[in-house]
Amino acid sequence: MIELYGMGSPNVVKIYIALEELGLPYTVQPVDVFSGKQFDAEFLKMNPVAKVPVIVDSEGPGGKPFTLFESGAILLYLAEKTGRLMSADRAAKYEAI
Repeated sequence: MIELYGMGSPNVVKIYIALEELGLPYTVQPVDVFSGKQFDAEFLKMNPVAKVPVIVDSEGPGGKPFTLFESGAILLYLAEKTGRLMSADRAAKYEAI
């Protein structure tokens, strides 16, 4: 199960879309950035730069919990975890350009 920490900002919405498209089970933990909840000590343990989104994958590498932040890094992680949404042959991707 993946826990998604965020709100409705564009970077968080990208993660919602990827999770839905990939069919991964997830729950949402709302983080009200307008009231400064991203600066709470518990949140800062997950992301020391105090930004959303953050995911915690309870079935991360090696079967251990894995925490990740920054939307681009999260999207790459989810694609690699599922083997979808990215070419397995990254060199072929660049040859087409």
